Amino acid sequence: MGSIIKLTDDAMFKICHHNNRETIENSNVDIVEERSELNYSFPLNHGDLTDYEYYKKRVGELYLYGRGSLREKEAVTGFNMVVTAPKEICDNKEKEDAFFKGVFDFVSNRYGVENIVNTAVHYDEVGQGPHIHLVIIPVTKLDHDVVQNKTVKTTNAVKLESGRYEYSYRFKHDENGERIPLKNYAKMSDYYDEKIDANSVLNKAELRHFHQDLQKYLTDNGIEGKVITGKTGGVNFTVQELKEFTANTGLRLEDVQELTADKGILEALVSSNDKVQTLEQIIKEKNLTIANLQTEIQSRDRAIDRADKTAELAEKDKQIRDLTKIISAKNQALSQATEKTTEFEKKLNEMQQTLTEKERALASANERIKELETKKTVEVKPTEQPQSWGQEPTSSWGSTARSGWGTNTVNNEEEKLW
Repeated sequence: MGSIIKLTDDAMFKICHHNNRETIENSNVDIVEERSELNYSFPLNHGDLTDYEYYKKRVGELYLYGRGSLREKEAVTGFNMVVTAPKEICDNKEKEDAFFKGVFDFVSNRYGVENIVNTAVHYDEVGQGPHIHLVIIPVTKLDHDVVQNKTVKTTNAVKLESGRYEYSYRFKHDENGERIPLKNYAKMSDYYDEKIDANSVLNKAELRHFHQDLQKYLTDNGIEGKVITGKTGGVNFTVQELKEFTANTGLRLEDVQELTADKGILEALVSSNDKVQTLEQIIKEKNLTIANLQTEIQSRDRAIDRADKTAELAEKDKQIRDLTKIISAKNQALSQATEKTTEFEKKLNEMQQTLTEKERALASANERIKELETKKTVEVKPTEQPQSWGQEPTSSWGSTARSGWGTNTVNNEEEKLW
């Protein structure tokens, strides 16, 4: 009898316009405009604000995890609940109106009338009987102890004063029995007492109890219409699934539910579609979780505690001082090396100068030697004359003199030279 579709901010804008039939070119081809005049809504205390403007205002008053990050755009900030009038009261306007008013009152008490963004009773959609849309912001109490400490979600569903069901949490404790605080909990939550949390509001226990609690409310208030017939097996069908089934078979769900075999086929089909949608939602949520974690890591890097920053800066300063000492020592060693190099260059220049002088002296000596050798060759070269018996010989065996036998005299000029 009822179905729920979760909504993000963009989807919220679209559903409000769709429910109010404010879309210029409506994408829903199943709408019969001639019957749209039968539609109506229940008054809400939004003042002069449109439904979407009121939604934005209300969201701004509540804590939303990840506000200002990528998570906010993809966060579930609303849900569209659709409840169809039971077949036994259809075509009875008085009973239909009483039924829809009962559903509206029940939902207002359960989720808070201040959290209802939009209501619309539709009579103009082919393939579906009269039904009511209720667009709601999933709001719950913000438990600061749960936010600030490590916890484990239990399997115990607690019934709240409003009639809703939520799962309780168990605190984790250290070896001393003390609660373990979260080091990096969202401190912005300190300023709020309520939060937007679709997972807490639309949990399995709540969805399991919704129909039976609604039926009890209707019965207790004398409102006709059975939302629990025993023919659905607990299966909730979306609006789109109802339309697709009617388009394919030409029958309404109520007609098919009376046939056991067909009911089983339909429920198997819906179950399969639900699994596909669930997997797609899981993938979407996982991708969103990854993006949120990346954002949180970046935020955490930018939000290092002052003490950590001081320690980091002190360590950097120490590293700089150590590097300064090393550089100073290197500069000192370089200066000493430069001085030694300068001294070596000075000695090298002196040695070069001395070598140059030695080379000059050697060159001068070589020149002098050449001159003397040339002069000696010219002056002491012997004259070749024929010898004859009785003449004075120029040389003799065993003699080195030029003057005669047994003499050892030389030219006085040669003696001076040597």
